[in-house]
Amino acid sequence: MFAALLSLPLWGQTSQTTGTLAGAGYRNASPVIEAAPGQVLIVSLYGAKARLTEPVYGKPVPPNLLATTVGGFSAQLVQSQTRTSVGIYGVTQSGCPGSAIPCQPVTNLTLQVPFQLLTSLASNSYAGLEFKEGDTVLMQFPILPVSDKVHVINSCDESLIYYSVFGSEDACTSAVVRPRGGLITPRNPVHPGEPLVAFAYGMGDATPSPVSVPFQAGLTKQPFILRYAGAGGPAYWAQAPDGVSLTTSNGTYEIHFTVPPLPDSPLPPCGQGGIYGNMKVSVSGTHSSDTFDLCVTP
Repeated sequence: MFAALLSLPLWGQTSQTTGTLAGAGYRNASPVIEAAPGQVLIVSLYGAKARLTEPVYGKPVPPNLLATTVGGFSAQLVQSQTRTSVGIYGVTQSGCPGSAIPCQPVTNLTLQVPFQLLTSLASNSYAGLEFKEGDTVLMQFPILPVSDKVHVINSCDESLIYYSVFGSEDACTSAVVRPRGGLITPRNPVHPGEPLVAFAYGMGDATPSPVSVPFQAGLTKQPFILRYAGAGGPAYWAQAPDGVSLTTSNGTYEIHFTVPPLPDSPLPPCGQGGIYGNMKVSVSGTHSSDTFDLCVTP
């Protein structure tokens, strides 16, 4: 289906664009771009004329809106006859090896797909992103709208978003904390029955609508399920989260949940033998899922 979409002319565009899509994702770029309303993701492009020596960050627009032009780059969500400006967190560019002549760096934009993205498209409808460098169209490509595209935030995500919760943590660590704070690591494990909060992107629409002005926090519309497995073992426990909330218009969700009882098989200790977390938790929506490791005291 995605290949078929790529073969269609987008939005009646006949002029030649100057860039090409490298991919999108959080650490490993994918050429197939699925997105839920409000999705935060990193899009990588070739073909920009600008050469950036350091990251360029957007200046938020009060009260809680992202900038729409950063470092001379801008983007729009195009659906049928409508266009919606895309919020951009920041722009960075890969360096070129000294032997690479001519240089063709990759431009990475950390952005948020607008909540106006429609997940139910008619057969003759389309959705896509258009990128500009100044007034020049750099790239256009289709996206596949989905109800959810879950990604639990990780300290190794190659985004330009700073989360103070990670502090100086040098290992790839998921953004899972106690409600009063404190990142869960082998040095700070949890116990069964403890309430926790995981932070994620791509959990879709919410009630009240995120496009309401002013923005109001709310709960996600679609259901999610959590499944728990001991390190290397099958899932032994499944339950709905205590709640999944959208507390900011900038696309970060909070998954509230309670650590279940321990499995019958003993859990290995964390931080030994290459085991960072001894419990694996999957978060599944109606379309997607993601997993994160949790360190639980046996």
